[in-house]
Amino acid sequence: MRVFLFSFLFGFLFLSCGRETLPYSTKFLETGEGSLHSLARWSTEELFRESKGRVRTNAILVLHKGKIRMEAYFSEFGPETLHPTWSISKFLLNGALAEAIASGKMELDGSVVDYLKDPNVSFRKDLKVKDLLFFASGLDWKERYEWAPLDSDILEILYGDARSDIARYISKLGFSYEPGEHVAYSSGDSNLLSAVLTRIVGKDYSDKYLRSVGIHSFVWETDGKEVPIASSYAYLSARDLAHLGEFYIREGWGQHPSGLFPKDWIADTFRVHDPRKHRPWYLSWLPFPPMGGHVYVNRFDSVTDKLFFANLSADAFFASGHWGQYMVVDPKLDLVVVRFGNDRGGKFPMKDFIDRLLPGLEE
Repeated sequence: MRVFLFSFLFGFLFLSCGRETLPYSTKFLETGEGSLHSLARWSTEELFRESKGRVRTNAILVLHKGKIRMEAYFSEFGPETLHPTWSISKFLLNGALAEAIASGKMELDGSVVDYLKDPNVSFRKDLKVKDLLFFASGLDWKERYEWAPLDSDILEILYGDARSDIARYISKLGFSYEPGEHVAYSSGDSNLLSAVLTRIVGKDYSDKYLRSVGIHSFVWETDGKEVPIASSYAYLSARDLAHLGEFYIREGWGQHPSGLFPKDWIADTFRVHDPRKHRPWYLSWLPFPPMGGHVYVNRFDSVTDKLFFANLSADAFFASGHWGQYMVVDPKLDLVVVRFGNDRGGKFPMKDFIDRLLPGLEE
């Protein structure tokens, strides 16, 4: 009975939430005139209308050369609103781990089981921190969402009994591959890495990191063991997420990095895990970019120079989340784009938005 109700609930939410039930009203705080204002209106009101409510932008913000060039919000959303970032939460782990390594508390080659030191949690001795960072744990993890609610590890930890102790749940899954040998997007890797950070840095590791980069208003939900649910449950404002993107530009490409991250951290982690290995054939024609250390790099694959965002630089990177959350950063253009949404049955056309945005920034 429980399985039936679980399946019915997710099916109902997925199918019904795409309908247009509310009028769409937009607050334009900064758009300038001309093409940027037209683009802001297109990315909010017009897309909502054209998609019959299936593509809904709650916030759109463009930060260019340190200045906000576009900022618009839907209805009651605004600059102070803490919005669910969903899987952009994973990107936050890149910086939190960098801070822990720079302070000497952890190493990328450190053993996960040695760091955890939990008698209730058992993993292979050769599973390393860097395997979790690059989604290469080899764990038998099922990253399935509304379309397969009956056989999904991610839904179990977010909404099921496993939320009481996520690390312990993950420890019972076993391995499909040798650690470090196979890359697969996995919220299990993110949450296990969060458990390691919690054990070594402390239950407030997420607070320490976000405050160290200048973010003071946020929420990061935890499981029953007070471990931040690092795959999904960080809430930030659009302005603060844009600020974080700008912080990464300064750290990796600026002349005066803060020293919060280890030297060459961004160069070492904003890359694919092993460029010698090709992705599975079925991903070669799908629009999925390769992953770095909890970040997407601006490539179609690991062996060619073809860019995912064709008009952005090869140094561009991005993070994305369920139902239309985006953070896109191009250090060479000194550009950060943040988009929060609630897309149900539709998808925000970020590539089209970027292509239309760039000429407008030069006006």
